[in-house]
Amino acid sequence: MKTRILGKTNLKVNSIGMGCWAIGGPFYHRGGHIISYGQVKDEESKKALEQGIELGVNLFDTANAYGGGRSEKILGEVLKGRREDFVIATKFGTVWDFNSGDSEVPMRLIGRDITPEGIRKACNISLANLQTDYIDFYQVHSGNMTKEEAVSVVDTLEGLVSEGKINYYGWSTDFPDRGALLAHGNHCAGMQFRLNIIHSNIEMLKFLDKHNYFGLIKNPLSGGLLTGKYKDDSTVPRDHNWHGKDFTEGRIGQTRSVLEELRELLENDGRTLVQASLGYILAKHDRLIPIPGFKTVKQAEENSKAIELGPLSNKLVMQIDKLFAEVHIDQSEIEG
Repeated sequence: MKTRILGKTNLKVNSIGMGCWAIGGPFYHRGGHIISYGQVKDEESKKALEQGIELGVNLFDTANAYGGGRSEKILGEVLKGRREDFVIATKFGTVWDFNSGDSEVPMRLIGRDITPEGIRKACNISLANLQTDYIDFYQVHSGNMTKEEAVSVVDTLEGLVSEGKINYYGWSTDFPDRGALLAHGNHCAGMQFRLNIIHSNIEMLKFLDKHNYFGLIKNPLSGGLLTGKYKDDSTVPRDHNWHGKDFTEGRIGQTRSVLEELRELLENDGRTLVQASLGYILAKHDRLIPIPGFKTVKQAEENSKAIELGPLSNKLVMQIDKLFAEVHIDQSEIEG
């Protein structure tokens, strides 16, 4: 129950990974808003990664866009000299610059590049940042692409597989119809998508089964809402607003009372809200690996201890689904 096989790759990993978005620091989206979990300190990030490793984490997810390489570089430093013991997932497709005009948030996303030349350039930079010769799982980090673009992307990625620079690839997307654009590729092996107690995605789970893929689960704590730290009158700091819609539509107030009921359910289970949220995902499907974010050693410890605690019982999962019915969103019903 502590380990899982990553679909057709046959790679075995422990059941909780670490999502390294936050340790890249804040940056501006192309739409002009800030997406991040606030300011970070690199030394604390390294200590947090070490804590996760000590507690059994052996899969890490990052991207070239997280801090313009900052996240990849920190991860590379921590894993240096023991690379073969870990599975690294990173992403490509996003273009940025460091001329945002904001000293606190220096980076801004400015576009995308999924051309063969762009993918190869991004891959080589990521390999250098990560101080490794290969990437286990390389993911498209672009909202959408045409069928023609997808054919070119798959051809390029298969070429990188042949050269030994990547082992497998997939797409960070919530929509199986997009994922299907890559499914003809021999080494397409998984998808990264959003799923948690509030957000389900039934169609993507079916898609994983159909293709023998695994799923990396981003946002398992719904942007922090499922930690219970937000109050009815909470506001999100300017540099901590990666998914503002969850906060501006009153979801804090809707969710808070339900979380208190969940605390009562957990009294005899020995888990925190965070650990219950991760255990919930583990119970939903054995193909899933949650990759919770972190900024501190304490957060990494709480997340990683969910490996030992394992999936929730089916009874508790059904109770949670009933509790959260009023705030539930089926991600597969949202138009891509």
